[in-house]
Amino acid sequence: MHSEHLVTVEKLAVGGDGVARIPIKDRTMVVFVSKAAPQDELKIKISVVEKTFLRAEIVEIIKPSPARREAPCEYFSACGGCVWQHINEDEQLRQKELILTELFKKFIPEVNYALAKGVASPKNLHYRNRIQLKRLGAKLGYFKKESHDIVDINYCLIADKLVSDQIPIIKEKLKPAAELQKYELKLNHKNEFEYYRIGESGEGLSFSQVNNEINQLLVELVTKLVADKNPSFLTELYAGAGNFTFDLLKNLNSLRIESVEMNPELTKFSTKKLSELSLQKRLFAFTSDCESFASRRALSNEFILLDPPRAGCSDSVLKKVIEAGSKDIIYISCHPVFLARDLQKIFAANKNYKIRHLQIFDMFPQTDHFETFVHLSTT
Repeated sequence: MHSEHLVTVEKLAVGGDGVARIPIKDRTMVVFVSKAAPQDELKIKISVVEKTFLRAEIVEIIKPSPARREAPCEYFSACGGCVWQHINEDEQLRQKELILTELFKKFIPEVNYALAKGVASPKNLHYRNRIQLKRLGAKLGYFKKESHDIVDINYCLIADKLVSDQIPIIKEKLKPAAELQKYELKLNHKNEFEYYRIGESGEGLSFSQVNNEINQLLVELVTKLVADKNPSFLTELYAGAGNFTFDLLKNLNSLRIESVEMNPELTKFSTKKLSELSLQKRLFAFTSDCESFASRRALSNEFILLDPPRAGCSDSVLKKVIEAGSKDIIYISCHPVFLARDLQKIFAANKNYKIRHLQIFDMFPQTDHFETFVHLSTT
């Protein structure tokens, strides 16, 4: 196979690479191009050959995309933390919407929907209230893309400035590491900086979403939609530290919520906060994994709120959600592939559901990740 080719990039894919096509003998093969932008005209070099696709690196940008720009971060060319800094934010959001609609076309082609205009992040840089960095030797930073080599950094443009400014200070404090270590640098729920080595006390406790500003917009949409439906009882699965629970109970005076979260510290945090707000009487908080909870208790037939991890809902949870036949379901997803898969199962089991609201929230600018809000209803 000839290693260099001229291509025009069609679009971006899940994972962040550009998508192009090249003729190989009697067929056309898809090639994924790292650090490409839509409409780039490129000379590329094939780096990986698989049965159904190829991977390539850019040799030369012959004609840059109108959306291409100089990446604002000096570490971008090597760092695996961001994949889209070389593309303007309007195009980033447009590509995320395209990724979602193409997945829906593949998984649920028979389902009608209207995609609302995506919600851009109020901050495109310095939006993350927590980051995870790797330490080996004297280096502290992110892995290179598809590598375990560490890119040593002194700042991070997507981290909150209070967090970013601490990176060189933490680097000086830490002893060189003979083996790979992982650290979380974060702002806690009091907006105070703290850090710890992952594996020590406190690992995995996240009391807020990483992008506070756009998360608040998402919370407001959930609250408004639930208020419009005015259910008396709601089941909230994967409740975390009460990201949606607080606003729902504060704004809907007659609503009762059963919330399910497997991390006891997160449940403890949410119930304590609700007690301080005198809202605890309308919350039934369960510390349990959602699979066990759903296996022993019927879910609300009025309203179900789902905010699962990246891998989506397990088959057993989704089965119980479908069996509940709830009039309304809100599904918040941080991975579009697993969202499309789960919606395919819901629509296959109950054709009465309609997509009433579908919208992307760009929670993670400069990356290919995003949150998707879906409201399903039988009414």
